[in-house]
Parts: sequence; structure tokens; C-alpha cells
Amino acid sequence: MQKWIKNRFIFSIPSLIFFIIFTFVPIVLIIILSFYSWDLLRPMKFVGFQNFKHLFVDKWFWNSLYVSFKFTLLSVPITFLLSLLLGAFLQNEDKFSKIFRAFFYWPYMIPMVAGGTMWKWLLSTDTGLINSIFIRIGLPLVSWLENPNFALFSVVLVQVWTLTGFMMMLFITGLQNIPQELHEAAIVDGANKIQLFWKITFPLLKNTNILVLILSTAYCFRDFTIVYIMTTGGPGYATTVTPLYIYQQAFSSYRIGYASAASFVFLMIVFVISVFALKAQSTESGDTI
Repeated sequence: MQKWIKNRFIFSIPSLIFFIIFTFVPIVLIIILSFYSWDLLRPMKFVGFQNFKHLFVDKWFWNSLYVSFKFTLLSVPITFLLSLLLGAFLQNEDKFSKIFRAFFYWPYMIPMVAGGTMWKWLLSTDTGLINSIFIRIGLPLVSWLENPNFALFSVVLVQVWTLTGFMMMLFITGLQNIPQELHEAAIVDGANKIQLFWKITFPLLKNTNILVLILSTAYCFRDFTIVYIMTTGGPGYATTVTPLYIYQQAFSSYRIGYASAASFVFLMIVFVISVFALKAQSTESGDTI
């Protein structure tokens, strides 16, 4: 028994070292720096809770949180529905479905920098392909990324384009694990395809549904790259999500201590959301955390 425990401890050492270096140490440094004023040029100055006091009256920080929540609340439902529909249509193992699976999974494999740059060109007002098509068919030009009313929705669509293929594969795995005997019994009882899906398939996908919702929320809430590449937070602050606002405070305004305080508050918000999500998952599965 002692040897078994010793072996488990030895094999867990690399993961433990990785966790300490890349998770625990950065969090501790963020907490320490949040109590200092530092612009990278002059020595750090201890200011106590001053950064947090400024943060809670900073309307642009709260605006960034609002944009992050709005971005997430728009992206997650669209991603969920599209990936569920694609998973349902492409769950069969044939040549046709494999080709389309690869086609829809392909955006997830593209680096976000490359994907964001490609869409920035496609949505460009003057030289973009989409507006060129609009001109040819007689439609007016649309300022996809320069108009505050369209910018966030444009970024949301690119986020959905990026995530849908990966979530589709999760749904396909969940669908293939549902026993076919249940469907066959329901068909014998006279159920049609819509009834099969909503009364048997969808309830049995409960764990996959929760997993997709949690992962989609995590991806969207922490997103930085696509927004930075496509709009740099603009126009104005229309697409400035919280990770981007923290980056701007740290590396554009050189307010390292203030950015650390914002990072700590954002980390706590993400932690609370994660706890609620895991609690919901454990409640659905009958476990406790």
C-alpha cells in the first residue's frame, strides 16, 4: 500500500511542479503587485488597497465586464445550437459526414491570430470580400468593425466560427454513446424524428450539454486574441472585453499594479462562475463537490 502511494506521489510530481510554476506563483505575484504602484521604470511603491478603490469607481473597467458578459451571452447559445445541430446531422460514420466534420472542425485548428486576421480582411469596409459581394449585388457597404452596433456582433460570429467545430465533436461523441435500442423501442411505439430527438436524445445528452456550456463559457469569457486582432477593443470601448482592458492598463498605460488588481478581481469573478458551473454539473449528475 505504501509503495502504491509512493508511486502515485512520484508520478504526480511533474504535474505538481507545473501547477506551482504556471498557476500558483503567477496568482501570488498578481496579489502582491495589486498592492503596489509600478510603471516598470521607477521602483515599486506600496499603496495598500488604493488600486482596488480606483478600480471599483472605474467606469471603463465595469464597461469591460459588461462587454465580456454580453460577448459570452451572445456567443455561447449560438455555438451550442449550431454544434448540436451539426453533431446530430454528422453523427453517422460515413464518407460524407467525415468530410463535413473535417470542414467544420478546421477553424478550431487555425491559430486565433491567423483566423482573426483573415476575418478582419473579409469584414474590412473598403477592401473586404464581403462588402465587395454586397456592392456587386446592389447592397450598401456595412462598417462591420468600425460601427459600434456591428463590431461586437462581428467578433461574436468569428468566435462562434472558431468554437463550433470542437463543440460539434463533443456532441458527436455524446450522440454515439446513446444506446440505439432506446430509439428503436420509441419508433416501435410510434415516435417521429422530432419526438425521438427532444424526448430521448436531448435528455440523454445532459452531461455533454453541460460540458459544452461550461467550455464555451470559459473560452468566451477569457477571450483576448480575436478581439485584439480584429478591433483592438474599438470602436471606442464597444468591444473592450476585460482581458483586453487589463492588457491595455498593463502594457499601454504601464499601470502594472492597477492591472494586477483588475486581474485579481476578474480571477475571482471567473472562480465564482466556475464554482456555480461545477455545482450545477454535480447537481445534474447527482454528485457533490
